[in-house]
Amino acid sequence: MGLLSLGTPLPWDQAKKLAHEVRKHGIEQFLHIWRNMKDRQKDRLLWGDEVEYMMVSLDHRNRRARLSQRGHEVLALLQVDEAEQLERAKRTGEKPNLEALWRPEFGRYMIE
Repeated sequence: MGLLSLGTPLPWDQAKKLAHEVRKHGIEQFLHIWRNMKDRQKDRLLWGDEVEYMMVSLDHRNRRARLSQRGHEVLALLQVDEAEQLERAKRTGEKPNLEALWRPEFGRYMIE
């Protein structure tokens, strides 16, 4: 999502009337992108590229999805390899071979 620098957002009462259409088009766009990209592997990210993840807890029995507030716990696990490689590089003088850097994002349910 980008920063709104031109124009103004709709007042809530007007935006609420359009929420269904926005959801519908958002789902259609997501499915279109997913179908076209689902088999891509090992794409190389360029400087400034990032992938953001929303952590979701699924309740299959009740068919519900909720945002998980455990992003900080998962982030700590993902950063273990990074920390180990950086420490090893510091000791040996070798360049670390990091495929990804994991960082916190806006909410406790997000990582990038």
